[in-house]
Amino acid sequence: MRPVLALAVLLLSGGLLYLYYGKLVPLEKVVRDLHEENLRLIKRLPAGGKGEIKVEQEKTVIKIPSDSIFMPGSTEISPQGKKVLQDLLKDIKKSGFNLLEVAVYTDKSPVKTNRDRYPTNWELAAVRATSIVRFLISKGLSPEKLVAVSYGDSRARGTSSADRFVEFRVY
Repeated sequence: MRPVLALAVLLLSGGLLYLYYGKLVPLEKVVRDLHEENLRLIKRLPAGGKGEIKVEQEKTVIKIPSDSIFMPGSTEISPQGKKVLQDLLKDIKKSGFNLLEVAVYTDKSPVKTNRDRYPTNWELAAVRATSIVRFLISKGLSPEKLVAVSYGDSRARGTSSADRFVEFRVY
């Protein structure tokens, strides 16, 4: 009976060692590497560090002020905005993403310029989102992996610049 018990203890401890060194340690390294990559992304955050990065359960959300990409009331990406997007694009390409949503939010103040083209903030945000998607496609991202979303002012609290931003949701 004792040899069987000793053999069972030996097999069990060998199995535990295998699980610890074969499965848990590599998993810890993956989590540590992801954490370090997120810290690196935060340090390189475009828009002069004014944005934010959150890692949620199934996606990474990068939030950048709209003013860092567009001039107020405009749908044309500014030269500064192109640099911000190119910096972001490098990291997104490295991530091996499956889907990238570009969601644009505006504040509650009415559109003042180009009202004939963008009667509401929803239209302005929609064209901004598609402008970013077209820019990303021109830089080599696959259209099948991109989504443009307009929230306009539907989620804005007021007329604060904090309500005007672009969210990049990387799945």
